[in-house]
Amino acid sequence: MNYIDRAIESSIRNLHITNKSDPASIGIQRENATIAITGIFGVTCKTVIQRHLELSREAVNKLVNRLKKKQIVAIHPTFANQDRNFIVLTNQGIREAEFLLNRELHLRSDVSRVNERNLLHDLSVQIVILDLVKANKITGFASERDIAIQLENRANDPRLVDALVVDANTGCRIAIEMEASNAKNKSNGDLRAKILSKYLQEFESDDGLYEFVYMYSHPQRFLTQIEKAHARLFANTRSSFTESQQATLTSQIKFQHNQCDVIYELMFNSKRPLGDDKSQSISREAFFTELAKLEALAQSSKDRIVEIRLEGFRDGGRVLGLLD
Repeated sequence: MNYIDRAIESSIRNLHITNKSDPASIGIQRENATIAITGIFGVTCKTVIQRHLELSREAVNKLVNRLKKKQIVAIHPTFANQDRNFIVLTNQGIREAEFLLNRELHLRSDVSRVNERNLLHDLSVQIVILDLVKANKITGFASERDIAIQLENRANDPRLVDALVVDANTGCRIAIEMEASNAKNKSNGDLRAKILSKYLQEFESDDGLYEFVYMYSHPQRFLTQIEKAHARLFANTRSSFTESQQATLTSQIKFQHNQCDVIYELMFNSKRPLGDDKSQSISREAFFTELAKLEALAQSSKDRIVEIRLEGFRDGGRVLGLLD
């Protein structure tokens, strides 16, 4: 069993909270889930923990402070995310995480190893994966760190993706890719062609790391730009991709538009209130007015793009506590 297989096998072992009505065990389960998440990804934040454990902000603060007092986690200030801090494991916390996950994590309690420029991107990936775990849509996953370890930390290895997940229904391995900027999309056909070639190599390989690619972002326009870039590449008469390869890439790369608003609200919205009293900072009336407009437009136009926008808007409302 290689490192990625071990990571997938142990990844969700401590992430599902059972016996929620048992106060004697739920506290330990929440602590273990927080330690496991931080160990798997190397760094996390309170927003990620809060969403996954479905807790109030006050409860998350108490949970993280409890782990801090036990010298299991450390909290470091940053301007790189909306929480204004991030969470890493201490040396003791690393040992706890390795025990829970039953594998070596190759972690160090050195905060200088955290790339704050990529922090929002990495936290967005965590939101996506943990939502899939909670919805029982996957049976396991490997983080980018896990894949990098398997590939001997070769940063330029073409097989490196943001994460791998195993579909609960089909057992297929799916690459998760997060587009947090549009630097790769603007008039950069050569770069996008190289990325498609990377995916195609795995699709066509008998022992490829993944069989599908799911693409996520916080604004829908980034995903739309990528779709258009692919269409331009395929329409080019000098395209390096055969018709068969184009069909493979089109069918096996999926754009997950419905998660855009959730990722934006949790990771990129600078006006998102971090406390529990959301009503003071959010205009409920404005939200429901816009919701009614979108619902009416979706009903009258039957436009799939409008329907996707409506689904994302509703998800954003659920995140804010405005919808059940």
